[in-house]
Amino acid sequence: MRNVILIGALSAAAICVAQPSQAYEGPWCAYMSAGRDFYTSRCDLPNYEACRAEMGGLPGTWCTQNPRYAGPPEKRSRTAKKKKRAK
Repeated sequence: MRNVILIGALSAAAICVAQPSQAYEGPWCAYMSAGRDFYTSRCDLPNYEACRAEMGGLPGTWCTQNPRYAGPPEKRSRTAKKKKRAK
């Protein structure tokens, strides 16, 4: 009985601490035909070669640059900005 309570408490703690994941957008998208007019896509590929490898030469597949990719995140400078004093 003690083990059940311990497992429940640990599970509750893990749920409370867990943060939502963020989707990664890479610079390349792989599109795959899934029948008729339905296509699936995967837009987390780092380069064209990885995209072609993902496709495996299957018919009805192609790679294109990701229109939603914004580039790598900007690095913040470590210099502190001075606040102006009110006179």
